[in-house]
Amino acid sequence: MSVILAATDQPALAETFGVELERVGHTVHLFASGRNSLDALGTDSFDVAVLDLSLPDIDGFEVARQIRLRSEIPIIMIVESPEDIDDAPPRVASDFAINPLDARSLDSRITSLLRSTPTPQTDKRERHGELTIDRRSMTATIRRRRLDLTRTELRLLLEMSMHPGHVYSRTQLLAKVWGETNSTKTRAVDANIQSLRSKIESDPANPKYIKTVRGFGYRFGPID
Repeated sequence: MSVILAATDQPALAETFGVELERVGHTVHLFASGRNSLDALGTDSFDVAVLDLSLPDIDGFEVARQIRLRSEIPIIMIVESPEDIDDAPPRVASDFAINPLDARSLDSRITSLLRSTPTPQTDKRERHGELTIDRRSMTATIRRRRLDLTRTELRLLLEMSMHPGHVYSRTQLLAKVWGETNSTKTRAVDANIQSLRSKIESDPANPKYIKTVRGFGYRFGPID
């Protein structure tokens, strides 16, 4: 059976995830918050994620988006109404299920998804000049030297390198990486960009990876 990353703080769903799915043969790693489930991606390997939309810290859509930066595993989103499905960002989830639901129907969805999902490639490394990013192990190296990045620096790098050449405003990065909508905190973006540059750029004053677009924000590459 499969290894499941499950996230909910609702007791009834936790019972379905943590007890009933294991009863039918799955191994379930259950977390009560979005941040804890994302942290687990860095240490464990999963076949599928089952996420409650209504998590206490980060909503399930944002957790799914963060998972997509790092992994190709299928994602089942548990929602409360058809309207939640209508409001979902495009391609954020592989399937949706409306709560309440039972373990049998959820097991059926998991099995169906795993049968229809191609086996992911084992090599998830991306090469950008001398910089190599491995989304599976969540590491980055320069000339085979592993970089000591903070969690925020790594999230910035993962986000921006997904779309080389795309210009991000400070407000967009604040929302995507920090989950913040308070535009007064954009100085945190500048500080972390500066710190990230000091680790990945041979000449931070003339960066080739993370470039400033004056009047707009930052972009990753393209690498010359």
